Amino acid sequence: MMNGSVRVTLCVAASMCFASAAAAQQDELPFEIREWLQRDQVQRWAGMLAEGDSLFNSRSCRRCHGDGGSGGRNGPDLTDSTWVQSDGSLEEIRRTIFWGVRRELLSDPAWRFEMNPGGGIDLDWEQYSSLAAYVWSLSNGTQVPGR
Repeated sequence: MMNGSVRVTLCVAASMCFASAAAAQQDELPFEIREWLQRDQVQRWAGMLAEGDSLFNSRSCRRCHGDGGSGGRNGPDLTDSTWVQSDGSLEEIRRTIFWGVRRELLSDPAWRFEMNPGGGIDLDWEQYSSLAAYVWSLSNGTQVPGR
């Protein structure tokens, strides 16, 4: 019977072996497979941007943030590099959309309305991700993040 510390040591060693094997396998993939994976990622990102664009422009987002996210009476410009409610990262944008912004946290007192969670619309997790991707792209371009 193994004691707890031996079991933990074996689990750590095994996970390190699997992680290095997975990394080595990724490096060993044929060029065509690596190229296909990159194209697939770009196609998925393009699909997210298209869905996010549709959600943004057909729902409540555009009413506050203006056409194309360029700023409106009740919401900041999303096309520049100045982020007032987050750091502008994809994850922080998704978090802001998910949780909304309460009135007391609005950075500009001229904005009269708080942002409801999900912008006041019922979204599933993929739609939150697509909307965040679209908003991120307004100030960063349409390239896949990290490329």
